[in-house]
Amino acid sequence: MMTPNEIVKLSMSDFKIELLLRNRKYKLRAIHLQLGNITSRIDMNTTNDCPVVMFQKIDNNKRKPITQLVQLRDRFQKEIDEDLCLTYVSLDEMFSIYSNLNQLFSSREINWILRFDELKLEEFLEYVDRILTTEFYRFKVVGGSMSNDLLRGLMEKVPEKATIVIESDIPSDYSHAKALKFRSFKYREARWLKIEDLFCIRKSYIVKLDITNFDSSDVNRFLNYWSDCDKDMMKEIIITLKEGAQINQQEILKNLIVISDNDGDFQFFIKARNMGHRQFVVGDLKFRERKVIFTVRDPFRENFLYEYLVLKLVHQIRDCEEIVKSRSSEARDFQLELEELERKLAVLNRDYVVFSYH
Repeated sequence: MMTPNEIVKLSMSDFKIELLLRNRKYKLRAIHLQLGNITSRIDMNTTNDCPVVMFQKIDNNKRKPITQLVQLRDRFQKEIDEDLCLTYVSLDEMFSIYSNLNQLFSSREINWILRFDELKLEEFLEYVDRILTTEFYRFKVVGGSMSNDLLRGLMEKVPEKATIVIESDIPSDYSHAKALKFRSFKYREARWLKIEDLFCIRKSYIVKLDITNFDSSDVNRFLNYWSDCDKDMMKEIIITLKEGAQINQQEILKNLIVISDNDGDFQFFIKARNMGHRQFVVGDLKFRERKVIFTVRDPFRENFLYEYLVLKLVHQIRDCEEIVKSRSSEARDFQLELEELERKLAVLNRDYVVFSYH
């Protein structure tokens, strides 16, 4: 089986070979296209490996627009650790290369990365509009600081079915109703979010918040909300606590029924209190330094039925204990009331003998 780079190099050697390879439509896990005025590159995933085509900027050059990969042949410089290094191509040419790669490969994911710190605003907006005319899986912005207006426009344009990643600075007063409605989303700067904002998450896949104002008590509030919610919220959420905060295990788990093994690896399992219309009802909670990683499982389709059954029994025992405790309290109240009535009767009744017939 040829590697993606071998397929690209063959296509660069001869257009007839490129046409032949197009008919084979080799499968890729993902193609990542990064657009910037300095660091444009293309990454192609087969499994966990990710060979790269990098474009290094040089003074140039009057070249014809790229319509075939063979036109990249004279731009090839070297290959380092399976990464292909070519001389720089324009951003417009990157879209032409994308079109050619799309004919060569069948990819499950097309991921676009825009270097906001390398692009002029008008360039950024132009390429956002061009990307939105294509089918893609993930839209990512890297570097620089984005304004509220720019973010608002981006949120309104990117479809909710996409994954959105913002690794740029975001204003502290930012807010948008759609910001937490994407299939998956990551915000490197997330201090604009309050924990209550996360309560609106529904049926997302991966949620990642890197720089936050959250502490252990906030995480506890979120976990309790998840437990009581009647709908699936997300498959996984990763929250990094605010600078200076430490994981307080007792605070995070307050008012929750959890089980844990004896390995001391800070892994806990939680069952949702409200089963509602939910599929993912077992929570797998891990701590890594300041990171809280909460993954929810379908116990009947994933290998977590044992944990689910144990937690279900523990919940039933706790419910029974509460009923017994409640009734014991009621019994004590009635006993006190009975004693008070008997005392009053003893004071009032000086003449009669009381009988009870059954």
